[in-house]
Amino acid sequence: MKQRLLLLCSFVLLLCTCVRAQGEIKWTVNMNTDQIIQTDKRIFNTLEKDIITFLNSQSWTNDRFEEEERIEATMFFTVSEVFEQSGKGDGASVAVPNAYRATIAIQSLRPVYNSGEKTPVLNTLDKFVEFTYRQGEGIQYAEQNYLSDLGTIFAFYSYMILGLDYDTFSPLGGDPFFTKAQELYNRLPTNITNDVDNGWSNQAKKRNRYWLMENILQPRMLPLRRAYYTYHRLGLDLMTEDVVAARNNITLAIEDAQKANQAYPQTMYVQAFVDAKRDEIVEIYKGATGVEQNTVIAAMTRIDPSKSASYRNIRMNTSIRRPSSGSRVPVSRSRLGKQ
Repeated sequence: MKQRLLLLCSFVLLLCTCVRAQGEIKWTVNMNTDQIIQTDKRIFNTLEKDIITFLNSQSWTNDRFEEEERIEATMFFTVSEVFEQSGKGDGASVAVPNAYRATIAIQSLRPVYNSGEKTPVLNTLDKFVEFTYRQGEGIQYAEQNYLSDLGTIFAFYSYMILGLDYDTFSPLGGDPFFTKAQELYNRLPTNITNDVDNGWSNQAKKRNRYWLMENILQPRMLPLRRAYYTYHRLGLDLMTEDVVAARNNITLAIEDAQKANQAYPQTMYVQAFVDAKRDEIVEIYKGATGVEQNTVIAAMTRIDPSKSASYRNIRMNTSIRRPSSGSRVPVSRSRLGKQ
């Protein structure tokens, strides 16, 4: 009897460990190595498996996420080149063992209340990924120590995804995760943050990880932070109950986004917002009044001027867009800060 009880307890403990080990974010990873021709590509098959294992087994919060509550995220990981440096003597470039450059595109999704639909929350492209990888080592990460390029980059984007997701459920609910991302940055070795090409430098005049973090933490961007809650919780989540009131709240969120963009023009944070929401906004306002359409077209054209033609498509038809019927995970989750 005691042996059976011991086995049962062991099974329950193992089950709890497995549930916890799956993490808050459910990742899909797509690896592309078409640009690499001079390297044995079998190493990238192992790299893809190691990335998937790492991302889907990490836990970043103390909150309990049920399987259906996990945040869906997709990463397109494109290895662009083998890292090279000038050789001694003749000046020819030579490959650096196990060192690569890549770009990663990341999108995270949030379900819409009482709907079968999901809405993109983060949509960003990172062109400045430099990393080393050796088969058999996996992806290494420790909160207090810098162990690897990829582990640190993946941790950073996991905190970004969590922060933005929590912001959609409660005003400024993502603060703990954006703070974690800042702490991660502050622990980076000086040689990492001083390298203008690796995505962490505040000296680079490029859209990189540092500037995404800096933008989100800027007090000038608080209207956009709050807009994530208004847009999602008071807007999209209410679409099936009162489409007019919900759309009015989305309009308020867009106006707040415009205020943030005016206070701090053309930031990476604003760009991530419009890249995620552009097509959705066009569809939502095809069913709006002419006054609402004009307000949103004017605001989005100022925020996202290069895509102004897309917003003029709002006037293409006047059908009211409603989320399809279906089910969604209840919002009564045990996550900190969620409502």
